[in-house]
Amino acid sequence: MLDNSISSTHVTSRRARRAARHGDALALLLLGALGPVVGCADDELALETPVETSAQELTSIPTIPDEALQKTLAPIRALEVPGRVYIKSVEETFSGSGTFSQVVHVYQPDANGERIRFELAAKTSTGQVDTSHRFESVKVTSRPGEPDQTQQTLWNSSGQQVYELSSSRQGWYRFEFSYVAPNAGRTQSFKATDVSGNSLKIVWVDPASAAVQVRAKVAVDSSASQVFFKGGAYRNTDPSQFAYADNVKLNGNLLYRRGFDQGRYNFPLGQLNAAEHTLEFSLAASAYNPAKFWFGVSEKSFAPAGTRTSWDRVQFLYQGAMRTGDYDAWSEGVAFAQGATVTNGVRPPPVRRGTTFSVAVEDSSLNGTTQNATLRIISNATGAEVSWAKSLPAEGDYQGGIFTSGAFSSRSREHWRITVPSDAPIGRYLVRAFAPSGARIGQDVVFYVIHNPYPLVASGAISKAELETYGYDEDEDGVNLNGGYGSDQDNIRDNFTVLYEWSPPYSVYPKLTAAFRRTTDESKFSFLDHAVAAAQGTTSEFETMRRLYRLVTQRYRYTQPTNLGDVSSIFLSDGLDPAESLQYGKPGSQLSSDDGVMGAQCYDYAPVLAAIARSAGVLSRVVSSQGFLGGWGNHFFTEAYTPGVPHHGGKQQDSSSSPNSDTSPWYAFDATNPDASGSTPYQYLWERYSEGIAPQAQYGKATFVLSGYKPLGTTTNTVTWDPLGPTDDIGADDVLSLQAQYESGPDFWLTQSGVTGFLGRGEKDVYRISKATTGARAVSVRTAPGGGNTLQPVLCVGPYVDPNGPPVESEPGVAPRWAASVPVRCADRATTYPLPEGESYVVVFHDHGQPDDAYPNPDDRLKLGDSVQYILDLEY
Repeated sequence: MLDNSISSTHVTSRRARRAARHGDALALLLLGALGPVVGCADDELALETPVETSAQELTSIPTIPDEALQKTLAPIRALEVPGRVYIKSVEETFSGSGTFSQVVHVYQPDANGERIRFELAAKTSTGQVDTSHRFESVKVTSRPGEPDQTQQTLWNSSGQQVYELSSSRQGWYRFEFSYVAPNAGRTQSFKATDVSGNSLKIVWVDPASAAVQVRAKVAVDSSASQVFFKGGAYRNTDPSQFAYADNVKLNGNLLYRRGFDQGRYNFPLGQLNAAEHTLEFSLAASAYNPAKFWFGVSEKSFAPAGTRTSWDRVQFLYQGAMRTGDYDAWSEGVAFAQGATVTNGVRPPPVRRGTTFSVAVEDSSLNGTTQNATLRIISNATGAEVSWAKSLPAEGDYQGGIFTSGAFSSRSREHWRITVPSDAPIGRYLVRAFAPSGARIGQDVVFYVIHNPYPLVASGAISKAELETYGYDEDEDGVNLNGGYGSDQDNIRDNFTVLYEWSPPYSVYPKLTAAFRRTTDESKFSFLDHAVAAAQGTTSEFETMRRLYRLVTQRYRYTQPTNLGDVSSIFLSDGLDPAESLQYGKPGSQLSSDDGVMGAQCYDYAPVLAAIARSAGVLSRVVSSQGFLGGWGNHFFTEAYTPGVPHHGGKQQDSSSSPNSDTSPWYAFDATNPDASGSTPYQYLWERYSEGIAPQAQYGKATFVLSGYKPLGTTTNTVTWDPLGPTDDIGADDVLSLQAQYESGPDFWLTQSGVTGFLGRGEKDVYRISKATTGARAVSVRTAPGGGNTLQPVLCVGPYVDPNGPPVESEPGVAPRWAASVPVRCADRATTYPLPEGESYVVVFHDHGQPDDAYPNPDDRLKLGDSVQYILDLEY
C-alpha cells in the first residue's frame, strides 16, 4: 500500500502527513517494498527514532533569520543620521530644457519645533532670476517611511521661492518637486535652513534624469574628516549604454574622471579640514528615458568596516554591464576587500564571461600617453598570462588627486577596461600591473570569472523574468528610499528558492540562498568562493554543474534533515576551504567525517546546489516532487539550465532521422545520496536513482520503468512568486507545474550506435529500443574516452510497458501502478546485453559490485557525486 499522503487528492495537516509518512515507511520496510514510496526523510529515521519524535522535529522548521534577510535585502541607500559631513546647498545647471523631477532628503537635527525653510531658485548664467522657470508638484514629507509620516502639498511658484513650515519635527524630510525649464542653460538651486539661517543637513539628492553640471557646498564641521562622494548612475546595464559621474573636482582641483558606470560609485575625496568646500561634477547618460541619478557625501568609507580611506593602487571598479553588482564583493561600486590570494577576509570581485570590467591604476610614474602602465591577466589555474583585450580610453588617462591632511595631493591615474572572452574558463585570475620601468605597481588582485546568462535573454532562449528569478537580477534603476528593504523589487527572487511539500495546499518553505551575499559569518568564505574553486577550468554550464553537484554530494552526510531557512548556514559553518572545494569537485577524493561532512537530506541538498550554482552564474531552481521521482516519496532536487543540448543521445521516435529527445536545457541534478544513511540493504534500493544527472523526461521515465509508478506533482516556483509573501493556502495555481516534462516527455529511442549520455552513481538512464527496427542482436555500453572512469556503467534490459495502457493496480485515492519493466537489479547485468524480440527498455546504471543483501558503507564516500560519460553501441 502507498502512503495516502502522496495522493494528489488526499490532503492532511502538515504534522499528520509527516507522521503518516514515517509510520508507513516502517510498514513498507517490513513488507520489502521500501524503495519508491519513502519520502526523502527516508525509512531509516523510522527505525532509528520514534515516529512521534521525527514528526515533531520536522514540524519545528526554523524561519529565515531576520539578520540574514537584512544582509540580503538591505536598501541600496539608508537614511542614517548624518555626522560631521553633509551638503549645505546644491546647484544644478541643465544643458537642455524640459520638466525635471527631483527629490532631496534633508535631516533636521533639532527637536525644538522651530520653523524651517526650503529655498528654490532658477537663475541665468549671469545670476539673474528667470521667472519663466517654474516649480510644480511641490511636496514635503516629514519622517518618510515611518509610522508617523506626514505629507504636505505646497504651492507652485516660479523663478525663486522660499517654502516655510511653521513648525518642524526632529528627523528626516523628503522634499520633492518638478522643475519646469523652458530654456536650456539655467541653474536651479536648493538649500534648507532653520529660521535663523542655519543649514539643515542635505544627505541624499536625486537630481533630474538629465545631463547636469552639479555644484554642491559641502560642510565639514568641528574637525578634519575623511570625506567620500558617493551615489548611483543608472541607465539599463546594456553594454552599449552608459550612465556615470565625471570630472569630480573639489575646491577647483580635479580628483577623478569617469571610473564607474551604470551602478553605484564612491570617490574618496580625502581628509578635509573643518570648513565649507565646493564639490563639482557632471552627470551624464547615453539616454534619459529611463535614467536615474543620486548622490551624497559623508564620512562613511566604501568599506563597511570604515577602515579604507582611498582606493588601492590597483583597484577594481564596478560597471553595470558586468552585471555582478549584487555580489558582496562590491560595496558602493568598489571592490573593497580585494587581495592577492583567496583567504578569509578577501572578497575577489566577480566578472562574467563576455563582459568588460574596469581597473583603476595609480602610480607616480604614469605620465600621459607616453608613460602608461602595463596590465597582465594571469590564470591562477595555469600560472600563465592570458591574451585578453585591454584598452585605456583617452579620458581615463589623467592627472587627478586626493586631499591628504587637508591639502591637495596630485595622483597619476589610468582607468583601464579589460574584456573577458565569452569562452574564458571559469575560475580565478590575477591582474598584475607594471610601471613603464617594469617595476610592479601595488599587489596582484585576484578576481573571479563566472558564467554569463545574459546572452540567453538576448537570443530569446529564456525570458528576462526567468533570468531574474532563477539566476540573477541586476539592479538596473537604483532602489528608491522607501521601507525596510526599498520599494524596488529588484534583487528579490534570485536570492531565494522554495520547497513545496506534499499536495495542494502545499507546505511551503522559502529558502534564502546566500548565493551572492554572505548571510552568516561575514569573515568566512562564501558560496562564490567555493563555486569558483570547484568549477575551476570548466567552460560550459554543464561541466560546471557536474563539479558543483559532486561538491555538494561530498559535503553532506545523509542523516536528519536540517531544513534551515538560510541554506548557507550549514554548508559554510565549519570553515571549509575553497582549496578543498577544488579537490572535492573532482573524482578521486572523498570528504570524510573529519573534514566536516554535515548532516542533511533532500531538503538541504537541493537548495544548496541551486544556491551555489547561481553563485557561479548558472540558472538553477529547486524542483519539488509529490511522489516517486528519484525513487522517493516526496522529494526535492535541483534543476540547472545547461545550454548546448543534447547532452544525452536518443531519438523521439524509432528512426535515426527523428529529432533528438534531449531538447530542454533544464537538467535534473539530484545530489541526494540514494543509499541514505546506509541502514537499508541494496535489494531495497534498486528503485532509488537519485544522485543522478539527466534530462527531465529521461529522469521521469526511470520512475515508470523501475517501479511502475508515474511521477506525481512535480513543481517549482513561478517567475511571479513572492518570497516574502504568504505561505498558507498555496495551491496548484500558485506554482509552476513541471508534471508534463517529467511524466509525458519523449522516449529516448536507441536507433544507432554511438549514443552518449552522462551517468551519476545512483542514476538509472532509460532508453527504448526495437530489435526488429534496428536489427541489432545486443546493446553494449562503455565509458567515453576522457569522460571519466570512476563508475562502471552496465546494462539491464526489460520488456516495454505501455504507459498509456491500463494499470495493474488502481484504487480510489491511491496512485495507479503499471507493471514495472525492470523491478530489480538483473542478475545477468553486463556491459553487453542481448536484446529480446519486440520492444524493450534498456537501463544504464553504475554497478556497485555488491550483493543484494549487503548494506552500503556510509564511510566509503570515494565515488559520491562521481559521474561519467558513456557510449551505447548496437551489436549485430
